[in-house]
Amino acid sequence: VAFATVFAAPQAFADREVVREESGIVVEEEAKPGQALPILTGTTTMSAPAEQIAAWIGATHTYVDWMHNCEEARIVKGKGGEVYGYSRIASPWPVSDRDVVLRSVRSDNPDGSIRIEFLSTSDVEVRVPRGTVRMVHLEGSYELKPVEGGTHVIYTVDSDPGGSLPTWLIRQAGKDLPYFTLRNLRERA
Repeated sequence: VAFATVFAAPQAFADREVVREESGIVVEEEAKPGQALPILTGTTTMSAPAEQIAAWIGATHTYVDWMHNCEEARIVKGKGGEVYGYSRIASPWPVSDRDVVLRSVRSDNPDGSIRIEFLSTSDVEVRVPRGTVRMVHLEGSYELKPVEGGTHVIYTVDSDPGGSLPTWLIRQAGKDLPYFTLRNLRERA
């Protein structure tokens, strides 16, 4: 899950389009040539400290509680005991669910900010459930920057979900995924 950074007040850039602005959350999308889904970025400020938010993001088993449409989430072990996360995302009928195995890396910075990057990987073999399509590519990040009264959060997702998807679903995902994920994370953190 690895994504883009801006620590100023939420704003649109020339190459980005604001697709949703609600409840203090701004969602932007940026078209990427040759890719079905645009790069999605959501920004908001949460009243919780960065470390508390990072703890939720690091707790894979909680994704079903706050990550938008996450139906299953668990830790899987790779070679040498490396830890990876597995997630299955529900899709509306008749579209197949999507799943992914992710490797996450956390960086703590001297200024108190935290960056959590995630990237899909095939380093670990996990059976693809029937009726599910393995995502071709997923990368993103959570940027957590302490600000007065809380934490400014930037969530970015760049993905290729694989298979064919209807245009209406792609447009809806662009508005919903970052918005509901950040809203739900804010409620829990």
